[in-house]
Amino acid sequence: MKAQNLPQIGDKPFLMHREVVVIKVYSLFRLIKVRYTQETKEFCVDVCALTDEPDYTNSISLELLRGNSGE
Repeated sequence: MKAQNLPQIGDKPFLMHREVVVIKVYSLFRLIKVRYTQETKEFCVDVCALTDEPDYTNSISLELLRGNSGE
């Protein structure tokens, strides 16, 4: 999703390879509240993280960079 085009409520873009539903748009902060389709948990993402097509690019979880802190 191009940064200048904010999605609208109800749109179904992709976050990585999973489809999400747009719940709310915070245009001032360029944040989008979304939820995965078939799920109820809502969360915010940067508008630049959303795409029009699934993205299967390999990535690494930030949790792995945290290391072993004994938690």
